[in-house]
This record gives sequence, C-alpha cells and structure tokens, in this order.
Amino acid sequence: MQVDTSELLKFANNFADQSRLILRKNFLSSFNVEKKIDGSFVTNVDREVESLFIKKLQNGFNEHGLIGEEFGELNSDAEYIWVIDPLDGTHSFISGKPLFGTLISCLKDSKPILGLIDIPMLNQRWVGAENLGVYFNNTKCSKNIVEKKFSETIVTSTSMLMFDEKNLEKVKKIYSSSQFPVFGTDCYAYGLLISGKIDLIVEANMKPWDYLAQVALINEVGGFISDWNGQNLNLNSNGKVIASMDRNHHKKLINILS
Repeated sequence: MQVDTSELLKFANNFADQSRLILRKNFLSSFNVEKKIDGSFVTNVDREVESLFIKKLQNGFNEHGLIGEEFGELNSDAEYIWVIDPLDGTHSFISGKPLFGTLISCLKDSKPILGLIDIPMLNQRWVGAENLGVYFNNTKCSKNIVEKKFSETIVTSTSMLMFDEKNLEKVKKIYSSSQFPVFGTDCYAYGLLISGKIDLIVEANMKPWDYLAQVALINEVGGFISDWNGQNLNLNSNGKVIASMDRNHHKKLINILS
C-alpha cells in the first residue's frame, strides 16, 4: 500500500520527540546495564525506547515491518520496513558522554527513503526523506560545496577498535593524509558531515541500524555514502561504511580501502 512519505516523516519526528524525553530523563540517572552475547552493551533504556517504537508502529502502520537492534525483526518481508537503533552510542550514554542518539530509517522495497538522527542532550536533529529535503532543527540543509584538498579534510571514526589489524593500517593512511582525525562521535558524526563540520567518515563492524538512517539523509542532501568498495548500502551490507560530501574525496577513500 502506497503511503505519503510526508506522513512517514511526521511519524518519525513525533516518535523522536518521545524518545528524546525518555533518554534525557534517564541520562546521568541509575539504569541497568547488561553485556550481550556479542559483547556489546545494552541498558533498560534502549529496550524501553524500542518497545515504545514497536507499539507506536503497530498502532500507526501495522502493515509495516520492523528491524530493531534489541528485539529483532517483525514482518520483515513487508513493502515498508522501519529500522531503529533506539540508543546509538550506548558506551557514551553509560559513561555520561552526551553524544549518543536515536537513529530511525524507513525503507520502501529495500531502499532507504527516510532518515532521522536525533541527539537528545544537544537538542539537535537531522531528519529528511526522499524528494522532501533534509532539515537540521527545522532549517533546510543545502549541499555543502567542498573546496578542500584531501590534506585539509577532517576525518572521523567512532573508534579505532572497530577495525581489524589489516584494515587499521589502511585507515591510518587516511588519517595521516587528512588534516586530523576525531573519534568517539557515533551517529553524531553523520550529522556533522551533513552540516559541513567534518568531511570524511570511515567505519567498520556496523549493523543495518547503525547506518541506514544516514543513507537516506546523505543521499538526499547530495553527499556520498557506501561500503568500502563503493557499493550502495542495504540491509545485507558487510558493515564497512564510508561517507563524504565530495565525490573525489569519496573515490580516494575507496582507492585506499578497497
């Protein structure tokens, strides 16, 4: 069933308003922390936000599917699939660092058509959809014309620990070729890329809920996001992600990494 994309965008925004309240209320308070089988951490707050999303989605678009980090898949063969990371940057949240966020994506026929990055503690949100533009806190984003040499770029990765030893040497070549690298940004980096504050993102060991929201946003604003071989990202990508706002910079990343 065809759905007006603006209605999907309204749903995502409304939910992010609610998830922001939950995350702000619990930040710096007491919460439960568990270590999952894969070695990552989860809190009861992650689960509270995702549970609420499931409830809201079933009430609003019960024919749609869902893939979430904490509770898995629901109706995953549907035409429209929502993908949510309720708390991207759990390490930051646990340690009192305010750069965590919520990521929401909607795919139609497996193509990301909507994305949202919400950073609750900073009151910052990037949200947009195919053919509807991308907005930062209600101000429409325009494509940043990058007029930098590669050596003048700022590059970021969430952590150097996300790379295996072989690939880390390639990534270090990118760091040394740029102006300087920054770390520990999680999903916030992609908003900063859209806003022209940083220039390049290199990451690995990512899951679909870690990157699909950014795909719709960066594509809509005219940037570039792909795997390390330059292939479009989807639910089955290998988790290696690069993003930039300049085609030539993106090609250089691919040449170094692939």
